[in-house]
Amino acid sequence: MIRVTPSDLRSRDVIAVGLCLLIAGALFAVFRSHGFDDPYITYRYAANVASGRGFVYNPGLTVLSTTAPLYALLLAPVAAIGLPLPLVSNLICCLSMGAGGLAIWYLGRTWDDPLAGFVGATLYMASPFQMPTIGAETSFVLALVLWAFVAASGARWRTVAVLLGLATVARADTLLVGLVMAILLVAGRVRLGGLAWRSLPWGAAAIYALLLAPWLIFAQAYYGSPIPATLAAKRHQMQIVGSRSFGQGLLERVGNLWALPAYRLLLILALVGVVYSLIRRHSALGLLGWAALYGLAYTLLGVTSYFWYYSPVFLGLIIAAALGVSAISAAAQRLIHPRAAAAVGLALAALVLAAEVVDLADQAARPDPRLTIYRGVGDWLAQHTPVDATVGTLEVGVIGYYSQRTIIDFAGLIQPEVATLFDSRHGYLEAANWATEHYRPNYLVLQDVLPLLQVTPDLAARCAALVTFPDPRPTQSMTIYQCNWGSP
Repeated sequence: MIRVTPSDLRSRDVIAVGLCLLIAGALFAVFRSHGFDDPYITYRYAANVASGRGFVYNPGLTVLSTTAPLYALLLAPVAAIGLPLPLVSNLICCLSMGAGGLAIWYLGRTWDDPLAGFVGATLYMASPFQMPTIGAETSFVLALVLWAFVAASGARWRTVAVLLGLATVARADTLLVGLVMAILLVAGRVRLGGLAWRSLPWGAAAIYALLLAPWLIFAQAYYGSPIPATLAAKRHQMQIVGSRSFGQGLLERVGNLWALPAYRLLLILALVGVVYSLIRRHSALGLLGWAALYGLAYTLLGVTSYFWYYSPVFLGLIIAAALGVSAISAAAQRLIHPRAAAAVGLALAALVLAAEVVDLADQAARPDPRLTIYRGVGDWLAQHTPVDATVGTLEVGVIGYYSQRTIIDFAGLIQPEVATLFDSRHGYLEAANWATEHYRPNYLVLQDVLPLLQVTPDLAARCAALVTFPDPRPTQSMTIYQCNWGSP
């Protein structure tokens, strides 16, 4: 038996920190200019806070349209000193991926399963399921959650409360983590011989409540509710014919993974890992249970399928697969030498890792072209329209951030009443028509895929095309129109 000394552990920790920082730096070097539209809504909140316009998207309109209020506040000082928010946010995301990987490394130690910790950390930081969310608050929140589980493994409940309090203000669905931890804590006390209510960490619960209270009070007073308007909007969007629910999207993603040999192996390893955790690694059940509860909660919420919603589920999948590698290695030790058994597990993990790296390279080579087009639109609006102009469009993140104009949103994220129009007979085209007639924006930014002017001749007579931004995909080209709301 190999004895591991405290000095050995410290050396390994130093190596782990260095590797995680190195991987985070490599991810930033490769993906620093990547991103997607949704986080720019949060960036605009941060920019408006920094400029004194209020914690809003459109100045003067107090609607909570960001799901990441704490993340917006963290970015506000960055905006105040003039640094580019998308670049800084991408750096935060990559560092958070490294921090999350390091937390998984430590979790493996607390589970008495360093192999699972090593494999889980490696697969997580190389995950092609996580990097598409770069720029959003996702990896930042996941890092807070993972470190909360590390703290919980050592019963450092006050630290857990601080980390989860910050995570919950950053993203409200992190409440589910606290729920899972509370259930496991109470169940553990009962299993050990009864529940003494005084022995529960009420001080930590008070810290958690005190961290949430200021935001809840402010949001209720300022917005009328601490619940983001985007939640209702995305539930309304599910009523549009052809929309997919979160549950449908999850099943589709699992089916796509099963169709690829390396990811089929990932799913099989994950199934083995779940069984293994139920039998031998009970300490991992909290993290896996949270990922499962998250998936169930979003399915029951009935929201539409957006790719960034699935990150916690895929985190759980990776952790389960890492435990599966450990389980297979442990079983192999009964037949072969322990080092050879570990090599078997690592070889299986390497097959999955190779597929991940290939997918990451493919993602790196194919940044979303809409970012460039949307920025071009936003910059043009900033340079060629009055500062008090209003602009109607469907995707409001990048265009709104760079234009800094008042935006009329055809998806109902900024003007919640627009989303109430969605049903089985009314989709984005009908909502765009209603919002245009109701708010009468000075300018329209329309994709070819949204033929608003073609189906509304009266509106077409009022709006003249100014400039078109072409896209290699014919239906994605965007045209800016100026509308005259006097007599046509």
